[in-house]
Amino acid sequence: MRIALVNDGSYPYGPGAVGTWCHRLVRGLTEHAFRLVGFVDGEPAPRYPVPSNVAGMSTVALAGPVVGPTRPVEIRQHGRLATHAAVLLCRGMLDDSEHSAAMFRSAMRRLTGLAADGTHPLGGVPLAAVLLDAWRATTDPRLPRPTLHDAGLAAAALESVVRALAAPVPEADLVHCVHSGRSVLASIAARWRRGTPYVLTEHDVYLADPLLDRYAAEPAVRAVLVRFLQAVIRLGYAEAAAIAPPSERMCRWALHHRADRARITVIPPGVDPHDHPPLREEPDQPVLAWLGEPTELPIALQAFGIIRRSVPDVRLLVIGSAPDGGARLDGVSFSGPVTGYRALFAKATALAISGTHPAMPYPLIEAMLCGRATVCTDSGGLAATVGIGAQVVPPRDPARLAAAGAALLTDQRLRRELGTTARTRARTLFRLGTMLDRYRELYEKALVA
Repeated sequence: MRIALVNDGSYPYGPGAVGTWCHRLVRGLTEHAFRLVGFVDGEPAPRYPVPSNVAGMSTVALAGPVVGPTRPVEIRQHGRLATHAAVLLCRGMLDDSEHSAAMFRSAMRRLTGLAADGTHPLGGVPLAAVLLDAWRATTDPRLPRPTLHDAGLAAAALESVVRALAAPVPEADLVHCVHSGRSVLASIAARWRRGTPYVLTEHDVYLADPLLDRYAAEPAVRAVLVRFLQAVIRLGYAEAAAIAPPSERMCRWALHHRADRARITVIPPGVDPHDHPPLREEPDQPVLAWLGEPTELPIALQAFGIIRRSVPDVRLLVIGSAPDGGARLDGVSFSGPVTGYRALFAKATALAISGTHPAMPYPLIEAMLCGRATVCTDSGGLAATVGIGAQVVPPRDPARLAAAGAALLTDQRLRRELGTTARTRARTLFRLGTMLDRYRELYEKALVA
């Protein structure tokens, strides 16, 4: 089968959980030929070794020169048709009704037709004025009142994402879309132009889209972009032949956004247990390894300070590089750049993971397979992944994190019980072979959906 894997540039160009997931999928499904399509500027070097069953790779620039008609009559015709579609797009995305969803779909269908030859679908459209009119016409009190400045910023962001309708997705038997936003729009366009079905695996909620981060200081702009991304993913769910969230959390997210339950198959991420045999030995002195986002490090350091009151000889190993300009703290060390987790887990008596993680916390699954006792926060996909195989504490609560960490460090029997439970759970739910077999089956079903 020929499969076009459409993503935001994570694979094979960027590190992280999504890139790892893509690499394992492509490398494991050797019977299929994959063409990789990534939304990324330039021609970056791959960060992963490219599997032999990759038949081609292409990138789609996030910005660049506008491609459009050159003859005056064609320019006028394109502008008229695109402006009409833009009116439907802006009015359709700002309301939550079924009628508005139909307007948004109609707009995207028209713009897809205008972008068939690579033409920028919204080229020549006074999008800021169109958006401002639609924005001022809405009666939704949750939307801040716009200014011309707000409309200009939001229009520029919308225009950059809608360009994805012109992306040259290669001919394939099936498209596998692994992100929302641009990747979804490119997959929808391939379906509408050539009838190519697509599987949608949304790894994280659109509220985590970097597009929103760029406008964190512009609440009105961010509010409108949230509406737009919501409309895009709802359309993506509606047009998908199959929806394969990697967790129950993302399944609930899809259902909340009107996805058809009959088309949803939850397929958890997979890890090869042979790569992560149990760690039998522990360090001579108590060591707590911590992993999380940099913003969560102060919480971890507070918890460590509390733990030292009852376990004075404990050391903290922070997995990752030390922050720039950070003070050196007694008993705290940093691993530096991470190329693998097993050797780091081997240096620890127990592991703590805190913060909000995407739906595929691979380090946690690897720790479970290694049998390392863990405390994690009840956030993101962490608690759902580990089940009863770890101590689970509320997020951003250093006292509770410290209490759970101290319990693990001082109770060898508890560590062994949790480690054994976690390893059994990981081998049952997160085997790579199981994930690959389920995608083989899903691909076949999607072709005839």
